[in-house]
Amino acid sequence: MGIDGRAPAPLRFEILGEVRALRGGVPVDLGPAKQRAVLAVLLVQAGRPVPTHQIVDAVWGDDPPENGANVVQKYVAGLRRALDPDRAPRTPGELLALTGSGYVLRTTDGVLDADEFQAAIRRAAAERAANRPLEAASTLRTGLLLWHGDALAGLGGSVFDAARARLADTRASAWEAWADIGLEQGRAATLIPELTRLVQEFPLREGLRAQLMLALHQTGRQAEALAVFRDAREYFLDEFGAEPGERMQEAHRRILRAEPVPPPDPVAAAPRLQPAFFQPVARRAPVIEVLFAAIAPLATCGFGAGSYFLYAAIRRHDTKQYIVAAVYYVLFFTGLVALAVDPSPTSSQDLSSYETFGIFLLLPLSLAAALHGVMLALRSGDYDRSAALREQARQFAAFDPARSAEIGIGRPDLPGRLFDDGGLVDLNRIGAYELAQATRMPTEVAQRIVADRVVRGPFQYPAELVERGLADPRTIRKLGYRLICIPPAPTLKD
Repeated sequence: MGIDGRAPAPLRFEILGEVRALRGGVPVDLGPAKQRAVLAVLLVQAGRPVPTHQIVDAVWGDDPPENGANVVQKYVAGLRRALDPDRAPRTPGELLALTGSGYVLRTTDGVLDADEFQAAIRRAAAERAANRPLEAASTLRTGLLLWHGDALAGLGGSVFDAARARLADTRASAWEAWADIGLEQGRAATLIPELTRLVQEFPLREGLRAQLMLALHQTGRQAEALAVFRDAREYFLDEFGAEPGERMQEAHRRILRAEPVPPPDPVAAAPRLQPAFFQPVARRAPVIEVLFAAIAPLATCGFGAGSYFLYAAIRRHDTKQYIVAAVYYVLFFTGLVALAVDPSPTSSQDLSSYETFGIFLLLPLSLAAALHGVMLALRSGDYDRSAALREQARQFAAFDPARSAEIGIGRPDLPGRLFDDGGLVDLNRIGAYELAQATRMPTEVAQRIVADRVVRGPFQYPAELVERGLADPRTIRKLGYRLICIPPAPTLKD
């Protein structure tokens, strides 16, 4: 208890950057540099006794003081005063205690950022094993945000160098796990800027280089992917006289074989990236879709004239294509009726006027439907582009809700946006008039949705409109592909 009878605020220790101690978010004065270094040794071995001679070796290296044990004792006393100011003089320290095996810093009543980072890695591994990849990626990203520079920044010596290398290796592994999830989810474009930076930060990590190669390959940038391999090969040969390892070699072989990969989602942005990375990648229409559009009306003598347009209407949620399909079917059945109204005798070589009309309607109809269908199918890449933009924007919102809200994902009403989110509408932030305009729902329905949001809180998912009695299931089926509910951003607690 403090002198005022209240429990002191818990301590937070940080080594993932500059070594710091904070109480209630306020930095604690840790004294001179050597005293801070003594604390760093104890934090690296938090919860375990560290013999005095090891502290001396870590802090002073080859130039120890004449009476190292006394100097360490002096600095430990200074740390106790700084970290546990309410401790009565000449009483045994509980936070920083002396045991028969050495000094031990107990962090049970505080928090060490390195322990938080390790816990995030373990939690992400469990989430990934439970087939929750987005949660795992978000957990990893939250853990990586704990870093504020090189671990144990400013401290030299073999002990600190070894600890720094170990922590950096764990950090790089966490980035690799995060990138693996992104590649599995087909979000290559999101990863490329971050992986490019990480390759420069961790040049020896072949896993990051291989992931950058595959991300470039997924987005159709094969030449750049192969250039990454060439650069890596030159680097490893110059530095170590060795070829890249098996992981990079396998990625190289996959690219050379042009193995199929999941389609890229080109609206890229990871936390802290700018909206400029929402850059769509052109897509070609699927060959099968083009062939279907061309062959269906010709092979069926016009019977399948509206088939592709019906398919396109369902796939694209495009009412106009339903109308086009209906027109083609009406024309087809008009031609059939004309053939059946006044058939010419079987012995006659002349066609009746109705038969002539029917034939001259069905033949051009088949050709027109085929040509029209092919033209629409060739533009299916535009639909794929919008779908990819929406999906990638959803992924970004899952990673970083605060940033998503800041840059205006789901806000078609905001002027001057520098990106395209595929037409998403955020139910938690758009106004009633703008919601009605963007979705073409009745204004009174949009007003009820916004009013309910104010009274009962933000929506968790679009189908909650049905659960709250604000919309019918048909509305969700029609508009659900465009609706998003960006939640309040999670906050990190000290």
